[in-house]
Amino acid sequence: MTGAAYGTVLAGRGFVKPVSTNAGVRSAAAEAGRDGPSSGASVTPSRLVVVVNRKARAGGADLGPVLESLADRLGPAEVLEVDDPAELAAKLEQACGDAVQRVVVAGGDGTINSVLPVLLRIGKPLGIIPLGTANDLARTLGIPVDPAAAAAVILQDRKRRIDVGVVNGKHFVNAAGIGFSTGLHRELTPRIKGVLGPLAYAIGVLRRWRRHEPFSVLVRTETSTLRRRVIQVTVANGRYYGGGMTAHEGARIDDGSFDVVMILARPWWQHLSSAIRLKRGVYANEGTIAAERASAFELSTRSPRTVATDGEPRTRTPASFRVLPRALEVYVPDDAP
Repeated sequence: MTGAAYGTVLAGRGFVKPVSTNAGVRSAAAEAGRDGPSSGASVTPSRLVVVVNRKARAGGADLGPVLESLADRLGPAEVLEVDDPAELAAKLEQACGDAVQRVVVAGGDGTINSVLPVLLRIGKPLGIIPLGTANDLARTLGIPVDPAAAAAVILQDRKRRIDVGVVNGKHFVNAAGIGFSTGLHRELTPRIKGVLGPLAYAIGVLRRWRRHEPFSVLVRTETSTLRRRVIQVTVANGRYYGGGMTAHEGARIDDGSFDVVMILARPWWQHLSSAIRLKRGVYANEGTIAAERASAFELSTRSPRTVATDGEPRTRTPASFRVLPRALEVYVPDDAP
């Protein structure tokens, strides 16, 4: 269904059809509240905004029944269907009027990342319907990937506050990556991820491994200075990143700290066991992986390198990292980790 189709089908069930204006996208209810309804009947302002990313891996799913269940229980809502994540934040900003009580994102980790600044500004809880390839935030929070089950989590109304990371003013919820992962991202096109799903990450790593060059990083905290020669640095805010890798066996997304995982420059055969350690988040002192924990630090490289946040290139080194403790409220299941 298109955005117009949702508006037409669900008009009688509390959903309002997005209307294009010179200022952007606003709900029909918002337009009526501003100009006055011509029929004399009052229109209830939207209390829920649902962002649907049709470019996500499972973005073609039929969400009609899910949206109906949300509208029946949570009241009038507006659906924003987006094809270009670059436009998403502005459209969501325009859609979030005073009556909006919550925002639901039907998409992947990149979609959530795109709307983080707006979510932090308006201070409303976030509901997640995972439609992406990795869905690492949903995995961290224990949110099921089935859209109907994910919607049921929102309707249970159990909320939890989680940390948000910031690097050079750019926000992230899962992780920021420097090095190997940014090159991998360029190779994992939406088409490849759409066809292979999470398997695309494993295949991409194998293809990329031999072509990546090590580099030096300098990490400065308030109490220490650390220099390492690496092929990858991951600054993890949540428990999972990169399609199911574990930041650390004890990592939490509300502990006020980053887990900084550095894959050291070593011969490839010494890294054969690294994949298992990265998957489990268990790092013995075997010389291929170094792990640190910090809530704020500076990271520099000899030449500027791309920093990707939640899988998308956002900034470059030198990079200043800090945690915003429990800055975002999200809906979680009763048995959330």
